[in-house]
Amino acid sequence: MFKKLAVFLFTAAAALSASISIAAPGACLAQCRLDYSDCLDAGIDPAACRRELLQCNRDCRYPPP
Repeated sequence: MFKKLAVFLFTAAAALSASISIAAPGACLAQCRLDYSDCLDAGIDPAACRRELLQCNRDCRYPPP
């Protein structure tokens, strides 16, 4: 259950990162890296963290409408 909560929080942070991208694209990518580091520190599967990182990076480059 802890891992599910951690993945949810990481996903929420990734969504926040996408909103930051509108203001400063470099800040968005930096936030993605911080979220990735937090994900790994939480003990979540590295493959899941990497998928979220890649999605966050895509959202920074191409924010949803």
